Amino acid sequence: MGKILLGGIGLAGAGFPNDRRAVETSRGIPGVHEEAIMRIIEDMTWAAASCVLLASVIVAAPGGPGATLAVEQDWLDAMTQAVLVEQTKNGTETGLLSPYVAQLARVRAHLLNGESEAVYRTMNRFMEMLQARESGISDEVADRLFDYCYVVTPAQYHDVSRHLHRLSGHQAGAPSV
Repeated sequence: MGKILLGGIGLAGAGFPNDRRAVETSRGIPGVHEEAIMRIIEDMTWAAASCVLLASVIVAAPGGPGATLAVEQDWLDAMTQAVLVEQTKNGTETGLLSPYVAQLARVRAHLLNGESEAVYRTMNRFMEMLQARESGISDEVADRLFDYCYVVTPAQYHDVSRHLHRLSGHQAGAPSV
């Protein structure tokens, strides 16, 4: 078996003895098909491109009237980034989370148009999708995104009571909803 080298230093045995990702055979990664690797690379490329696009929207008008709008969108950028990270993490299929990305795009359109009530409705629809595990996403991913939504989304744009109910269950030791 060969070692993956980073700057001439092999990762296996360099503080990562139990990290199986650091060891690779000369014939590829056992059990992983080339198509799966290509799909992961494409997903990562798409996520990187999305991040660049989001960053360009934020930087587009520093200091002008758009700067306030960019600050107001920071929470939505963070939420979108979290969904994209989950999409690329652990080889999650693109199709599972694409409805969530599309829903956040609807939220963004309403936010840009200054439609606060529509932002509230579409953001709550996003949370309903997470609670229903739409598209077959795992409980772990849905719970992580749902909890992060509470942290980053301003209270005016979502039903806070939905999160408080879930958080009170965690504090009492009850299982999550």
